[in-house]
Amino acid sequence: MTADRRWTIASYAYGLLVAAVLGYFLLGLVVQVSDSFGNLLAVQRPTLAALVRDQFTQHAYLRPLLWGQIKLVYELSDGQYYVWFRGIHVVQVVMLIAVCLALMRPKTALDAALVPLGIAILTGSHTFAPMVREAFPINSFLTIAIGCLFAAWLTLRDRARWYTDALMLAIFIGCVLTFESGILVWVVCVAAVGLGARGLSRPAVAAMTMCLVAYMVVRMFVLHVGSPSLAERASGFGFGILEPNQLMARFEGRAWPFYLYNVVSSISTVLFSEPKGGVWLFIDELTRASVDRWTAVSVASSTVSTALIGWFVWTRRARFLSRTLDRDERIVALFLIALAANAVISFPYTKNIIMSPAGAFLAVATYVASRAWLQAAAPPRTAFAIAVVTMLSCGWAFREAGTHYNLRQTAAEQRTEWVAVDGWLERQRIALTSDDAHWLRDQLHRDAVWNHPTPFQFSRVWARWFEIDR
Repeated sequence: MTADRRWTIASYAYGLLVAAVLGYFLLGLVVQVSDSFGNLLAVQRPTLAALVRDQFTQHAYLRPLLWGQIKLVYELSDGQYYVWFRGIHVVQVVMLIAVCLALMRPKTALDAALVPLGIAILTGSHTFAPMVREAFPINSFLTIAIGCLFAAWLTLRDRARWYTDALMLAIFIGCVLTFESGILVWVVCVAAVGLGARGLSRPAVAAMTMCLVAYMVVRMFVLHVGSPSLAERASGFGFGILEPNQLMARFEGRAWPFYLYNVVSSISTVLFSEPKGGVWLFIDELTRASVDRWTAVSVASSTVSTALIGWFVWTRRARFLSRTLDRDERIVALFLIALAANAVISFPYTKNIIMSPAGAFLAVATYVASRAWLQAAAPPRTAFAIAVVTMLSCGWAFREAGTHYNLRQTAAEQRTEWVAVDGWLERQRIALTSDDAHWLRDQLHRDAVWNHPTPFQFSRVWARWFEIDR
């Protein structure tokens, strides 16, 4: 076995270990009340065909395959909802880590040494934590993040083949009909080919583009599906949360400043971990001279990551301007393009989870930039270069631990919701009118309270260290 092969295997073994630990914590969750229970109630009666068809009459969203997936798994589970829905959740996380490692492509000892940093950024980001707490029975945000990273990996391969073209086209169609941000898969493919990557043929890109145009035309002019309105949900703005009526009062008729704020905030939240959900927590805490430990570590680690990426771009600016890029430079360029595109499609409102595809790309871009930073360090500054990467790794490892702590908190909160599920149904004005609906409620309640009780909880002493952003 060659040295290169050994370091690659070691890297994937580490990724598998991280996935196994994270999977253990994910299995502490249950099918939750909010959204999941309501969604499962909605898929009980209709047939699969009718359910998918009805999604084409929605006014703000077009997600037929998401509902089709929920219905299919619901039927296949045969009442074993916890096993199926939580099992799929764990498989998705394993796939995300695997495709992230494939994109990193570790081959040397230095590569393997930086893999923990890359994976810590992937799983420790504030865009990742809500992604694995998502309320939908099947995690659509994870699906899109996997699709985007897979698109980058495939397009950065040495040559295109007809079956990879067909696979990528199918993945794009599947993603865009699952969730609106699936458009980012097309962005990644087009950008990669434009940057000189050869893993996807131009006819395949043309076919994807035609599918996208058809999707937009049908969505906007045939089905008249628009974007969420100001009145649909609360959103962060400045130092607080504005409720729908406040958003309407402030921005109705002139929404563009709000939309511009959301785009800029979405870019900033990936680069600097601020604002979070549109709210500038760090600045607010600074003005009150009471900066939370978690906020400080989050902002510092993200800022250093962004600085390393900025250094990488600056030192290779001539190659970027001439567009004579190698694989690492294409990865960083893809991150910047995906970041901008992800922010633009997030204009209606800001949420950490919406920027999860860009957050996943941040992990790979930081990995690439950190490797270049260490390789470029001359002997007089080698110790400094290593110290920077070591401190960066510690910061992101702290955030990665916070993700696990947060999952344990979420597990307890989910059981509490199930204890009071009847009150939730009353507040949501949902009436269980059939025996199947009552059986579903009782089965999910048993899963949450009796079959899979609240797992071990960390001491509340750690709460002051891991005040995770919700």
